[in-house]
Amino acid sequence: MCRVQESLLKDSPGNGGARPGAFRFRFPHPRDLPHCVALLPPGFQLADSVRRRLPEIWAGLLASDARTFPIIDNIEDDHPANIEGFGLSVFVTDAFAEELMGTPRVYASAHFYERILAGDKVLLTREELQAAHLTVGINVLGLHFGLRNHDLSDPRTAQVLNAGTASFNFFHGGYRIRTIMIEHYGEQTARYMERGGFRLLHDFRQRSPVAFAGVPDHELPYFFAVRREWIEPAVVGGLFQLFAAQQPRIYFSAAERRILERALLNEADAAIAEALGISRNAVLKTWRGIYERVNRQLPQLIPKNGATDGSRGQEKRRHLLLYLRAHLEELRPGRPDRAGHPKRW
Repeated sequence: MCRVQESLLKDSPGNGGARPGAFRFRFPHPRDLPHCVALLPPGFQLADSVRRRLPEIWAGLLASDARTFPIIDNIEDDHPANIEGFGLSVFVTDAFAEELMGTPRVYASAHFYERILAGDKVLLTREELQAAHLTVGINVLGLHFGLRNHDLSDPRTAQVLNAGTASFNFFHGGYRIRTIMIEHYGEQTARYMERGGFRLLHDFRQRSPVAFAGVPDHELPYFFAVRREWIEPAVVGGLFQLFAAQQPRIYFSAAERRILERALLNEADAAIAEALGISRNAVLKTWRGIYERVNRQLPQLIPKNGATDGSRGQEKRRHLLLYLRAHLEELRPGRPDRAGHPKRW
């Protein structure tokens, strides 16, 4: 992805004056949601009645396991000016994925919202997500990647894109992915996606020249996808790594995975407790269960020697989180069989 951004910067000289930022990605807070609406790309078309309900719809999605919703912010600014971008992906049913892949339909994200509001079954349940992850793989629909500045040639936007790419890899890495689909707008973004390895499935102006004759170039919709079977095996490659999930060794519970994921983003136990709506004692109890599980499943991971005072807990946490950063599959759904052996993909 970095090579793509460098190429775009070369295409548009004279952008060296942008103020750099100290960007990071994090979990969303409900107070972020209304401000994310303003970051949607100008090419995205949605009925005003639905657009007004987006914070409400997004709040409902936050209660589901079948979504990822990273916020990209600048730690130097105060809220809400610190929000520079956000990503929202959902894990959808096979039927809905095949519908989007096979039938050209402009504004796929709007179609998803229409189906959700109509009560249609397009989003995976927790049980369906686990079953798909353990068998054929999941279908990811990228609903949005919103930016404060949608000019990809801007150096500051390139920084936000770097953080966005890292967040996408973090929140999707370790899943057994079958398909990734996303609609983007404008020729500049279309070049970005194609250079990143995505396949252009639907160029809507080419399909319907009259319908899009008055649409500005920077707002033209393009639908991209990539499937596991389309990816060439490679030792180094962002897309290949996303489609090369390994099987977990430890098999954390859902409650343990939620705490570990937040700990990997440097959230303190008190902040984790507040975000998950549980007590700090419940968080500490879960950590004890995590260490017990690690000792059973992968006893070599945490050294037995070392600190004996109060820093011992932090030392154990450090070893565990360092391992998990390279093994995101441990944060995804999984279960052993009745004999205790891992399920085979």
